[in-house]
Amino acid sequence: MKKDDFCFAGLLLKPTGNKGEVILKFNKDLSKEILKLESILIEVDGKLVPFFIESIKTKSTKTVVVKLDGVDSEDDTNEFIDSNFFIAPENQQVIDLNLDNYYDVVGYVVKDENEELIGSVVDFIDVVNNPLLNVKTKSGEILIPANDDLIIEIDDDDKIIVMHIPQGLLDLS
Repeated sequence: MKKDDFCFAGLLLKPTGNKGEVILKFNKDLSKEILKLESILIEVDGKLVPFFIESIKTKSTKTVVVKLDGVDSEDDTNEFIDSNFFIAPENQQVIDLNLDNYYDVVGYVVKDENEELIGSVVDFIDVVNNPLLNVKTKSGEILIPANDDLIIEIDDDDKIIVMHIPQGLLDLS
């Protein structure tokens, strides 16, 4: 398999848990189609090695947690940390974020990293290079940047967004 036949997608960041799960950081924002991704190719000694994905969970707009077939422990994942990974060209759409996907977060609950309730998303505001979440809190509404650096995790099943809320931001409501 030649690298030129595949799309560079990102980097394997670090293991998470003890069952062989690893965090993948993509070089582009992700669409919800990422959950349909079935395999990746990891660069090992200059060659691409295919791995099937057993499970995949969105962590943020650029990161996912995956369990790869045959990678069953933290020691197994450590072998691939900081390795580049690639996807097949027909899967390119899974990493091309369509901002319409963020409109789906209306109604989600926003919590801070300590699991404290901030409020619920009432609107997604598409500002070029600075999309915003309009969040209704106990004391009013507040705009929070929908920035990959602030989003810790998005749980689509429970409709929860866990975010790092910069100090003083909530005082603006």
